[in-house]
Amino acid sequence: MDWNKTKSIFIGVFLILNIFLYSQYLKAYSEAQKVQPLGQNDIEERLKEEGITYAGLPNNIEKAQYISAKVKTYSLDELPKNNNQQYQLSSDSELVVTFKEPIKLISTKQPTTLKDFVRQYVYEGTSFELWEINEELRTATFSQRFNEYILYHNKYSKNGYVKIHWNANGEVFMYEQSLFEKVEVIEQQKGILSPLQILRVLYTKNLLKTDSHIASMRLGYSTLMQLTQTQVFTPTWEVRVRTAEGEEEQYFVNAIQGKVIEFKPDIEEVVEE
Repeated sequence: MDWNKTKSIFIGVFLILNIFLYSQYLKAYSEAQKVQPLGQNDIEERLKEEGITYAGLPNNIEKAQYISAKVKTYSLDELPKNNNQQYQLSSDSELVVTFKEPIKLISTKQPTTLKDFVRQYVYEGTSFELWEINEELRTATFSQRFNEYILYHNKYSKNGYVKIHWNANGEVFMYEQSLFEKVEVIEQQKGILSPLQILRVLYTKNLLKTDSHIASMRLGYSTLMQLTQTQVFTPTWEVRVRTAEGEEEQYFVNAIQGKVIEFKPDIEEVVEE
């Protein structure tokens, strides 16, 4: 192996990454300046006038970091031996596991049952959090976590997930998986926009409807850019809103730039009661 060539490639990649992150910082600063005129007291008053309510917004998260992760390349030899599981690779980074004897679920509607199944039977299952149950398609989708933060799916990334499939008898017969590995912090902590500042972003873009309620907000990560098999993630606020008509809407906002992120429209988070 030509180590000098390899070293040059790594240096080049990290130089591109640093330039990109600096450009993102400048863009974030510019965006922040645009929303300065509407201050915290102003946004609170505006929301009150529109009948937009909220309670219990997170107030203990002021900083976060950019992180990077590598899309795992699977090797069938490294997977745990299991007489009831048959492994196949649909690509180097996509694993398909079939159960020779399908496994019966106690319930396909209870998040706890589905999470227990993934922890027990799925490769690296403890690294995933329930995201969507689709009763019509008989599937449940899980997203990967980094520490306590979920790695959200957006238009740039379809990795870091588990999808389980069951039959009409409620028996899981297969699952698909794509996994991130080598998750690392790549920059020191940076100040992030507060929940009220995020609501200000959504309000100024006319995304918050009159008489709606902010049901919850939490911090996670979404893909900012991809370098070959490595992806860079940015802190991202997830905002769940309940409209006056009882419908649920979700928004995702870059926690540093204040930019609303486009996500896959067919995914809704499952919240355990």
